[in-house]
Amino acid sequence: MASPSSWEFYKEEQTKILWVHICTQDLTGVAISINKWWKTRYPEFKMRIVSKKEFEHIKMQEQ
Repeated sequence: MASPSSWEFYKEEQTKILWVHICTQDLTGVAISINKWWKTRYPEFKMRIVSKKEFEHIKMQEQ
């Protein structure tokens, strides 16, 4: 299983969206880990996989 440092996320409470940036090139194990983590921890949220640039932009907008 991929380590949690293989991705980073930002939780947007108002819209119930999890913004996720994958930090590794090995997508096989990470995709399975993210899906399992998301479904068990944040089932009421929608998940969006985004690039690093878009991830940073979203975080800056909220702050």
